[in-house]
Amino acid sequence: MSLESYVGLFSAVISLAGLLLVFWQLRQNAKQRESESLVKLYDINRQLLTLGFSHRELFEVLEDKPIADVLAQKRYLQLWLNQLSLSHSFLRRSVVQPELQDELHRNLVDFLGMKLMQKHWEEYGSFYPDSFQQRVNEILKKKEPPRAARAKRK
Repeated sequence: MSLESYVGLFSAVISLAGLLLVFWQLRQNAKQRESESLVKLYDINRQLLTLGFSHRELFEVLEDKPIADVLAQKRYLQLWLNQLSLSHSFLRRSVVQPELQDELHRNLVDFLGMKLMQKHWEEYGSFYPDSFQQRVNEILKKKEPPRAARAKRK
């Protein structure tokens, strides 16, 4: 091979590497915009949740006690599920510390321990992304008593 062939091959390799770098940067940009959108949604949802502080009866919902205003109860539980789903989505798309993953898991376990939230999940869980549904359903499976114990209760 001549020197000109090597130069041509070298420039083709450099061009390909540059093109791959541009594609990688575009993909990173898209991921960053998606993460920023999730953070904005998370913040808006968090603000809605804090409105619950002005309605003391909503704290009863968090203690797994039904309240008289069934619609407010449903919407408040929905806001919490949305918040947890957004956290799940954000954590799946970013590189985060394992402590945040553990915290999300603990929050899910706590909320799904509530009978009100379990009932709400049965009714509305199918509207969430598949990955969130899988995570929640895994937690709920671990909470189910063994079949023999369920049969004895009946």
